[in-house]
Amino acid sequence: MAQFSEEVRDGVCVVRVAGDLDLAAIEDFTEVGRGSLGRGESLELDLGDVTFIDSSGLGALVRLRKQVQEQGIPLHLTNVGEATERLLQLTG
Repeated sequence: MAQFSEEVRDGVCVVRVAGDLDLAAIEDFTEVGRGSLGRGESLELDLGDVTFIDSSGLGALVRLRKQVQEQGIPLHLTNVGEATERLLQLTG
């Protein structure tokens, strides 16, 4: 089960994701992601505590990226683990 927390500091909305970012977590992740838009000058996703990500999690990240781009908000992924980094590199 994934957990999400959010804070705004120095104009940056930081969303921390912990646990599995999979089909069971997508609805909550999408809700948190949409809710964070406009809460800061940029959006930071801290993926340091993500233990697993599947194709549905990857799809949710892509959809969120499109949403922030449409609003002109910079998106930064931080603390990306090795397995998540490899998945992102493989899928472009």
